[in-house]
Amino acid sequence: MEKFLMEVIKIEEDKVLMKNNLLVKARYSISLIENRIFLLMLYKLQKENDGILKCQISLSEFKKIIKFKGKNSANGILEVLEELRKKPIFFKEKKKNNKGHLWGAYGFINGYYYDDELGTFHIEASEKIHEILKEYLKMGYTPINVQIWLSLNNSYAQRFYDLLRLWSGTKNVITYKINELKELLMLDEKYDKYNDFKRRVIKPAINELNKTEYFNIEIRENKVGRKIESIDFIVTDFDKRKYFDTKIIEEKPIVIDKINSNSDFYVPNKKLFTAKTLSNFINDFKKYDFANTKIKSIFYESIGTTLDKDDEDKIKVKSYNYFKTTLLDKLNKSDKKQSIPQVKTRFHNINQTFTKYTSEELEKKLLESQKDKFK
Repeated sequence: MEKFLMEVIKIEEDKVLMKNNLLVKARYSISLIENRIFLLMLYKLQKENDGILKCQISLSEFKKIIKFKGKNSANGILEVLEELRKKPIFFKEKKKNNKGHLWGAYGFINGYYYDDELGTFHIEASEKIHEILKEYLKMGYTPINVQIWLSLNNSYAQRFYDLLRLWSGTKNVITYKINELKELLMLDEKYDKYNDFKRRVIKPAINELNKTEYFNIEIRENKVGRKIESIDFIVTDFDKRKYFDTKIIEEKPIVIDKINSNSDFYVPNKKLFTAKTLSNFINDFKKYDFANTKIKSIFYESIGTTLDKDDEDKIKVKSYNYFKTTLLDKLNKSDKKQSIPQVKTRFHNINQTFTKYTSEELEKKLLESQKDKFK
């Protein structure tokens, strides 16, 4: 049990790519796997920041982000790299005289090779990509949480992550014209009917982003006459915007903590929360000492009640308010009494009533009742 708890409370680390906004607003169309490989390459190049165009990625690293059979072998990855090498990416840059723009076509990568002795791929970025990657401070950038981005299973969701996060730090309502979106996604010749574009591209992408629980996105369609001309994306972005001090950024991007505030605040079991609800819990209950046996017991009672109600394995955004209300109510009642009141809590799949258990006993029973979900 002690070993399990130590693993649970360990703070995970985020990988952050400071993505040049010129890359965010580029026109390109590549597959889900190609996009994952490209993003990992960008992160590696920026993290190493040693002025060379090449990066090294191991076969085991690729296997973590490519789950498709036939694509996560050495030969499969080489085939994907070859496809990526052939495809163009288009950049729209302002002319120096500010009298118009220049559209340029470049490659994602120049070349690659695989070292079968070491099990490593060596990838050379195109000079343009490398230049843009280095100039993100001058040209503006969008912070990309690599862990969240790589978890997306829809190539359009990957693009909408970038396009919405580009503005989500300053705007709650982000407007894109339909023609602009189709141009950026290189779908100019597809989906003549808006309903098809919405059904095949927009809705799946937004649903995928909402499932991460780092976003809450709704859409509002704007008509000109009878035609949908633009979409308002009403975005709540729960992720951080500032990951580290700007002075550090100028030297080298770094790996940062997912939860970097209130580091001394004790949470009995972090695995029972998502990243967002854990952050909410820390902010909402920082005045309480959950190392206290009495308060810890109330914590587990409230967790059990919430998980039982929603039949979930952890506290998610949709259930957090219920959990918060339940916990506050129990804490307030316990403040008015000298001892912990008797409570009856029915945990999922356990036909048993618990009364005045210690926090350790409650935790053990909660974990046992949820063990199938934690596998």
